[in-house]
Amino acid sequence: MKRALGLLFVLSLAGNARATSGTAFGESARVAALGQAVTARPGDAGSMRENPGGLADVGEPQLMLGASAGRLSIGFTRDGEAGTERERWLGGFGLALATPLPGPDWLSRLRFGLALYVPADHALRVAVEERVDQPTSPLYDGRPDRMSALAALGYRILPELGFGAGLVMSPTLATPTEVSYDADRADGVERDVMVRLDRDLEMDVSPFAGVRAQPLELLGVGVTYRAASVSRAGGKQRTVAGGILADDPIDYYMFWDPAELALGVAGGPLAGVSVSAEASWARWSKFRTGFDRRLDEPFEDTLNLRAGVEWQALPWLAARGGWSLEPSPIPEQSGNENYLGSDAHVVALGAGANLRKLWRRVPLAVDVFARTRFSDTQHAKKDPSRLDDASESLPGQQIDNQGYPGFSSTTRFWQVGLSLTLFVGKGQAR
Repeated sequence: MKRALGLLFVLSLAGNARATSGTAFGESARVAALGQAVTARPGDAGSMRENPGGLADVGEPQLMLGASAGRLSIGFTRDGEAGTERERWLGGFGLALATPLPGPDWLSRLRFGLALYVPADHALRVAVEERVDQPTSPLYDGRPDRMSALAALGYRILPELGFGAGLVMSPTLATPTEVSYDADRADGVERDVMVRLDRDLEMDVSPFAGVRAQPLELLGVGVTYRAASVSRAGGKQRTVAGGILADDPIDYYMFWDPAELALGVAGGPLAGVSVSAEASWARWSKFRTGFDRRLDEPFEDTLNLRAGVEWQALPWLAARGGWSLEPSPIPEQSGNENYLGSDAHVVALGAGANLRKLWRRVPLAVDVFARTRFSDTQHAKKDPSRLDDASESLPGQQIDNQGYPGFSSTTRFWQVGLSLTLFVGKGQAR
């Protein structure tokens, strides 16, 4: 009965509460502070996407709320010219909840999780440049600019083994449009143009699954697979002007995250210290342009390395640190395309206070984090033989590529965040 009431309480808040979970730049404060190396660690409401198998560790209903903010700066300098810099603020809110299900033993082994992330600026932002040589970063541009949600189930197969699976949902925009001209419609040429719009925000889903095992008291292992996450903006576009008819579909493609396979181990706690490490293979070779086309120079798959450490300084207070290496999937940009991004080291720090262990009547945990990315400078030299001719009607090769004869780019990013976790019930998390 208490679990059922707890579940109803959590669901009653789901419509209005917000927290960070489950998307790029939207992890929980605990996950971010540990460098995302949590695949093998006991799970909670904020780590479902990292490993849904960790849901089996949740022993009571919990609701997580939070927010994050960061600053992104991307610099671009073409050889022999003054550089430019694009800066922007990033932020987001959301919700994450996890709970065991009430009922007999076989049903109480099942856990349910739900998370929602909403960027501060956009529910969905699809920006496709007119030119293929426009300098853009697939690693940072656009990835934080979409709303996403996930639902997951976890099951305690054995006391030492949990399995979980779920779906990540990202918005897809259907945009059928019809433009026509009627000279008798109104006074003035501008008012004679008629535009009929039909906009539908649909959801595209990608599955993920994971297993977490605790074969020894001080050793945990975990593995997670996440399918690629993409969005589309497309539809039929019909333009009629007198005897002119253009009836072409549009199909824009936003590649948010590659398919990823992660394997992790965790040790401890020993003397209050626990450590975790993991490696993840990311399938960036499937990346496509905003026009849903293959690249002239395909991206490369990457192997990311992550590590995290947590020190339980007091029964109610923990300090955390994390590091990760994120190699760039972007090959040498010697052709028409100008994709920006280089290898990056991510360093994170954070802390968590479980106030319930300090004051039993306060069932609340507070977690904070700060992290920054140290990126190498990207350098590129163009090969004229691989560049398109800007004007075939003129003699010789006319080059107007925006990265010619070469360029360099830098990226700086820092972020801070806060998570609040409310515990409902008296269960003990594993």
